[in-house]
Amino acid sequence: MSYFVQLRTFVEVYRCGTITRAAANLGLSQPAATAHIQSIESLVGFALFERKARGVIPTAAAHDLALQVSAHLDAVEQKLASVRNRSNAVYGTLNIAGPAEYVSHIAGAQFANLLQAGEVNLVVHIGNKDRIYQWLADGTAELAISGSTPDAALYDYQIIDSERLMLVANRFTGAHLLQQPLSAERLRLYPVVSYDPTLPLIRHYFNAVFNDNCQSPIAAICPDIRAIAGIVKAGVGYSVLPDYLCRDAISGGELVQLGEAGPENFIYLVWRKGALKHPRVSYAKDILLAFANINKYAAN
Repeated sequence: MSYFVQLRTFVEVYRCGTITRAAANLGLSQPAATAHIQSIESLVGFALFERKARGVIPTAAAHDLALQVSAHLDAVEQKLASVRNRSNAVYGTLNIAGPAEYVSHIAGAQFANLLQAGEVNLVVHIGNKDRIYQWLADGTAELAISGSTPDAALYDYQIIDSERLMLVANRFTGAHLLQQPLSAERLRLYPVVSYDPTLPLIRHYFNAVFNDNCQSPIAAICPDIRAIAGIVKAGVGYSVLPDYLCRDAISGGELVQLGEAGPENFIYLVWRKGALKHPRVSYAKDILLAFANINKYAAN
């Protein structure tokens, strides 16, 4: 007996964490999805999920089974979708999520290439890391651009670009700091501007370049990195920015680069496991990746 349909239901429940959402994604009733899970549990001889008030929790057997079958099921689904929809199913609207700074400065060119191909329309959702992954998880977005490494258990992804972190200050502060060798100890005397109280980009730069922590007082927290450049240019402290947000300001003398270029951060194109079985998502992924590394090449 073939258990393809039941295994597909199992994988969807495993990824969603709820039978209700998995059933909706697959176009099944909840009792039918439950029956599919029960049939697989009977087949393997183990319980696959612990039922909770809100959703289900995979057992060790479920983790093992998902590892064994999910990639194969995804491959079969993609092949079937490719054959079934080869001629017409890429048309329609694609939802993509991403951070405001990369979307506004870099991704516009990638999106333009996708739109000029004439197959899809775009709805772009702008948000921080948590919102971007929430939109992927709940199906609001089919694709996402993210500067944080995706959870490989939930998502598939490929590198679409990279950025260099730059330590910058306004020209007056920069001129003073550059009179002596730069160090984390010297910088602690100056205020820092960050988009998050945990200083993620700043902490990453300090660890990589100074092998030390940032001890500067926080002058301002601003969740839009584009605005941080404006605050620093206006004369407040220093910050660490992606190269594409400060390259022109450094060239124009509005900002001063302090020290060496920092570590390279990868930018990822991300999608839920199994999402590429829809030809529109697969098509958009291929077009976007064909125009990868726009910022990386601009920096070279």
